[in-house]
Amino acid sequence: MKLSTETLKKEPEKWGNVQGVFCSGHTLQLCINSALKQDRIRRTISAARNLVGHFKKSAKATIALKDKQKQQNVVEHSLTQDIATRWNSTCEMLDRLLEQRWPVTAVLSDPSITKKGDRTLDLSTEQWKLAQDLVEVLRPLITLTEVLSQEENVSLSSAVPMLFNLKKRHLSLEEEDETPAIREMKKTLITEIDNRWQLLTMEPKSIYLLSSALDQRFKHLKFLQNDMRNLVYTEVVHLAEHLHQQQAVPGEEKEQAAGGEEEPEAPPHKKRRQQEISMLMQSDEEEEEHNESSAAKEMEQYLKDTTKVQSGPLTWWKQNSNRYPKLAFAAKYCLCVPATSTPSERIFSKAGYIVNKTRSSLLPENVNKLVFLAHNMKKV
Repeated sequence: MKLSTETLKKEPEKWGNVQGVFCSGHTLQLCINSALKQDRIRRTISAARNLVGHFKKSAKATIALKDKQKQQNVVEHSLTQDIATRWNSTCEMLDRLLEQRWPVTAVLSDPSITKKGDRTLDLSTEQWKLAQDLVEVLRPLITLTEVLSQEENVSLSSAVPMLFNLKKRHLSLEEEDETPAIREMKKTLITEIDNRWQLLTMEPKSIYLLSSALDQRFKHLKFLQNDMRNLVYTEVVHLAEHLHQQQAVPGEEKEQAAGGEEEPEAPPHKKRRQQEISMLMQSDEEEEEHNESSAAKEMEQYLKDTTKVQSGPLTWWKQNSNRYPKLAFAAKYCLCVPATSTPSERIFSKAGYIVNKTRSSLLPENVNKLVFLAHNMKKV
């Protein structure tokens, strides 16, 4: 996604100073990977991974774990092993291990089940506490990733507001009972998020901010300073006017085509004379109507609008596009951009399941149909 933006910037006369969008899911993963590189955290995760691996390899330990679960009236879940390329699987592994802590400890401490050399696999009290803290920090980040990976609703407009809320409400360093490792982890996350998203230096014309301003849920941009907020609104107005002008020309051509024969274009001097007469004859009512339909006027009314979002921003704009016709162009332009590449990657994954060694003779058109059905059948 970054490469596509860099490629477009090589042709400024064609694309201008294009502003790209990078995958929020992958960027968030890079932030979390940096935060998990602390020695204490890395050793705790490694110890948890070895502990889970012991139960995965030993059938005797797995059977004993089920018995201990029944004895202690603990939900009978199997342990989950993490995957190195998916940080959320590490959180899931720790969460499941914490759920099964006491049955696991009981199996490891039973000499009839576990060898003496394997009893040291149990986590220390400090590691269990750190694992609990890690899960509490990482769980909201999983929710953030899932929200930004939605397919059936807009996601880009919520990226920056949710990141600011994450920093302010979840990664704050005001809690005194936090361990040094967790405080350092939070500091690293805040620094990485600020640097990778450029939150503190983001330009007003950034499509992240433009889309947030056009989302009824975040339109007041409370996470920005007043000066920056006004600059974003100005950029939205300029974008709306620009897009409206682009759309006006094709619409006029359609009306001419529908009306039958086109009228011959007037000579330049007559055309200029007609414009001058129109200006001289224009009434105050016509001027007021023109001013009220400007994008700036629409933005002023839009910010005062208290209509609540019931079914998402797209539905809201569908219902209110007649009230804000110019802003609606900008909303369509910005809100259609996904925050992550996850939706397209899901389709690639489905194609990988369909086209394999045993089905290598499928015709391309049949592959297209099968991928389409596999991806959309759940929506029927």
